[in-house]
Amino acid sequence: MVIMRILHTGDFHAGRQLRGMDRTPEIRAALSEILSIARDSKADAVLVSGDVFDTVNPSAYAEDVVYEFYLGLREAGIPSVTIAGNHDSSERLRSIRGLLKQVGAHMVTHVTPNLQDLVYPVQARDGTLLQVLAFPFLSERKLVKLADIAEGNVSQWRQKYQEGMNFFLRRMASYLRPDAVNMLMMHLTFDGSLPSGSERSFTFDITNSYTVSARMLPEALQYVALGHIHKPQQVSELPPAYYAGSIIQLDFGEAGEQKYVNLIEAEPGRPIKFQQIPLQSGKRLKTVRVKLDQIEQMDSLNAFDGLLRVIVELPAGMGTAGLKERVAKVLPSALAIEIEASQQDLKSRTAGRSNLSDVELFEQYYLERHGALPAEVKEAFLEASRWTLEGEEP
Repeated sequence: MVIMRILHTGDFHAGRQLRGMDRTPEIRAALSEILSIARDSKADAVLVSGDVFDTVNPSAYAEDVVYEFYLGLREAGIPSVTIAGNHDSSERLRSIRGLLKQVGAHMVTHVTPNLQDLVYPVQARDGTLLQVLAFPFLSERKLVKLADIAEGNVSQWRQKYQEGMNFFLRRMASYLRPDAVNMLMMHLTFDGSLPSGSERSFTFDITNSYTVSARMLPEALQYVALGHIHKPQQVSELPPAYYAGSIIQLDFGEAGEQKYVNLIEAEPGRPIKFQQIPLQSGKRLKTVRVKLDQIEQMDSLNAFDGLLRVIVELPAGMGTAGLKERVAKVLPSALAIEIEASQQDLKSRTAGRSNLSDVELFEQYYLERHGALPAEVKEAFLEASRWTLEGEEP
């Protein structure tokens, strides 16, 4: 029997903006690189584990980049299965899944009562069958009712979420086949996973209470393809479960991380062979901390060919007027310049903010970072606040 080769990637975040800079050209280069790897490795299928886009309303350029990738897979004769992530608009992706299916790109956007809709068989060139259980992002609000949250504590919410996920996984296990390569694809936070710090939390609780455990995974699975966490990592040995991670360093929380795609070699009923293939695309990101009296000594950093973030450590009682301009004069290539106040100043500011409303706190934050708060940004903040309180999508 010929061994199947499956490429696992995800977290493209096409349309990503970093401090006003569009990262989509770099994402396009990374997708082109992944397409070449798929061709060269003679991949039988590509699994994309969510967050194809960075926002629910991506730019036309971001859409062009993503659909160009799927067309490239079609030209190479490589089918793909993609799940919607928490950054994606499930409805938007569902609206074009019929078209994408015509080029061999299967898009799974919603969890439906008929779990058969989440099972995608993919046939290899030699006829070997790959059975993909494709489970798109499912908001915890769908599993944990707001009434339960109002009455319970965090541990109870987590238990309800895990019970719901465990139910779906047990039901989906019935679709596994002994004569096929069996894989599961999900977009969520796994127990023990280590975030890069640039992921947007999709939980009510910033400690990521809503997680899935390896104990829930069907033993017959040969590989679990995970998305959402941007740091590439293995989170389970049996069955083997991996985050492929993002395809470029998306934010300064990912500075210094090597990015990969995962290549899995598999045949029915046998352990897989796993390989990480490093990606070369995308600008390197770097954060530099500097004291006030060291600013003029940083000009050597202008030789850095990536994206630079400079944090200036400010002594107590020092003002910030003209400080960013001073750094920019020495380092015109710096993408981000931030001022870090002393602990003494922070305590003083905290005391002065105790009676401020959420919107007043946001206005003060925005003023310190960017200047006066535009009316449209304030309205977006108010809308997001209403969304959070009401538990409904905008």
